[in-house]
Amino acid sequence: MEITIIYGTETGNSESLAREAREKLTKLGHQATVVDMEDMTVEQLKNAGTLLVVTSTWGDGEPPSNAEALYQALKDSSEDLSTVNYAVFALGDEFYENFCQAGKDFDAFLERLKAQRLLPVALSDGDYDATFPEWVDALAEKLS
Repeated sequence: MEITIIYGTETGNSESLAREAREKLTKLGHQATVVDMEDMTVEQLKNAGTLLVVTSTWGDGEPPSNAEALYQALKDSSEDLSTVNYAVFALGDEFYENFCQAGKDFDAFLERLKAQRLLPVALSDGDYDATFPEWVDALAEKLS
């Protein structure tokens, strides 16, 4: 199965997690590609196959800088993404009022554009070393 993993990051955590997911899913026989969100368009998402979104939240609920253009494009889009299956892993800090807001927003945008959610959006504070492998395992099970 073809899987596209896109990441939004300021500090590199989401990129590292995206690469970790690719490694695990590839070992299970899937074709997985990691793409920086700044190199992705809504039009390209239509051909993403299974889409995994790994993103942090920056500032007061905003997407990271490399995710801003795709975030705005999805927010404003009316594309039909009904052929896309997706899952979102969101990183944030529970200290902030808008905890994991960027991930929640990506999930909402994809749902509004009729993409098919594979798993509920995963919200992770600093404990992603425990929660991320569980999320990838749940995805692998769903995709098999």
